[in-house]
Amino acid sequence: MVEALIQVGDPWGLNGHWSARLAVHASRFASDIICMANGRSVNAKDVMSVMSLRAKPGTQLHILAAGPDETAALEALSAMLRTQESF
Repeated sequence: MVEALIQVGDPWGLNGHWSARLAVHASRFASDIICMANGRSVNAKDVMSVMSLRAKPGTQLHILAAGPDETAALEALSAMLRTQESF
């Protein structure tokens, strides 16, 4: 299992659009991916679950990945959330 702590930098936070993009991107990996924020833990591959985090700008997301491609998954999602170029 690998993990990272990432601050949401987008001025709109993880709204519906960005939550969907994150879920689609996470779904490309075989590993189980969990996002935690605001006292909740959700499946990162489920857009409605990601939206339920209500991650506003500045929110700290704790991302956990476990599985055959866990390192690649965490690196890709971390880069996307940090730079938001893929959003």
